[in-house]
Amino acid sequence: MDVFNAFAGAVVSGVYSIGSYQRGSLEGNQFTKISDIDVIIDESDIGMIGRAPNAEVLDADLLLYVKPSQLPTLNLRALTAGYMIYDSKADDYFAIIHAMIGKNQHTGQIEHVELLLRQTEATI
Repeated sequence: MDVFNAFAGAVVSGVYSIGSYQRGSLEGNQFTKISDIDVIIDESDIGMIGRAPNAEVLDADLLLYVKPSQLPTLNLRALTAGYMIYDSKADDYFAIIHAMIGKNQHTGQIEHVELLLRQTEATI
């Protein structure tokens, strides 16, 4: 049983979408929506001291479990290099900083993709 069936009540639909991501254009980071995705969310916050003199920087990290069939690719390098996630409820954009594949240990079938996100800015 995959995580989406095992925790059906935790699935969030209609809030998150994935899109292509072009970094550092003249207008900033560009986001182009591809499709909506159903996710299970695991949130965390990290407080990091020492990045800048006398400053504390808070990074909002988010771990999403995503259905493989809803992603434009299962190439993990491509996901981290060329795609980002948009949260329409909070109007927040997230860069994919780490991607992992979750397989069924008995069958070897891919059941979910884990995307570790870091909040960023983007224009559409």
